[in-house]
Amino acid sequence: MHYAVVAILRRLLNKNRIGAKHTEEKNVFRWIKNLPPHERHDAIYVWERIIKQEQLVLRCKKTGENHISLNPKKLTEIYQIIK
Repeated sequence: MHYAVVAILRRLLNKNRIGAKHTEEKNVFRWIKNLPPHERHDAIYVWERIIKQEQLVLRCKKTGENHISLNPKKLTEIYQIIK
């Protein structure tokens, strides 16, 4: 898994964004703004795969923006990825 995605998952977990507590997805991408463009593109590609296939992150539409939170049913998998 891409190291930037692991850092995003770790930060979401540290901020306790689990279940109904969420944050805007554009804020999450702001956390990786200092990466080179090709690495940022790779991280976003892996991020979309996590949301669609593995469902580690939940996405819902709130206030016209996508909001995300960690899936509480997949917390054990998230802990394994982070460690």
